Amino acid sequence: MSFSGKPTTVVDQTIENNGFWPDLSLAEYQKAYRLPGEYLSETLVTQLFVAMGEVNADLARVEAALKAEGVSSLQAAADPMTVQGWGYGYKAGLYKRAVYCRAKATALTDFATINRREVAENTGKEAPERTETFLAYSQQAIRTLQGRGRITAVLL
Repeated sequence: MSFSGKPTTVVDQTIENNGFWPDLSLAEYQKAYRLPGEYLSETLVTQLFVAMGEVNADLARVEAALKAEGVSSLQAAADPMTVQGWGYGYKAGLYKRAVYCRAKATALTDFATINRREVAENTGKEAPERTETFLAYSQQAIRTLQGRGRITAVLL
């Protein structure tokens, strides 16, 4: 139940991905990122779908490189019993973090359109820095998958 008193209904729904990156679970997203009950599941699915597309575009080169190594599906290659398989599982986890954090950043931005009564304002859900924080988490996961550090410096 969220602080608003509205129950949070966890929806067991899978958002199918492109066959390479892991499919996404709405229930996993709702539980892990503690989304309030005010959000309709349809809204969350849309946010996940859009975030998935954006992250997939950012990681197109990573996907191509892994496919060139013979990995046809990252989730299928993930095997905690082998070192290489553990590495693929780690990459799948980073991928989900990138998508879920990007979707949550959108959800936080959208919250203002869901509930606008001044009495019910909740800065934990609406503060701009929260959105920026989740976008940063998403970008950090993407950069890690790309083999890049958290920042890039260029000599001009």
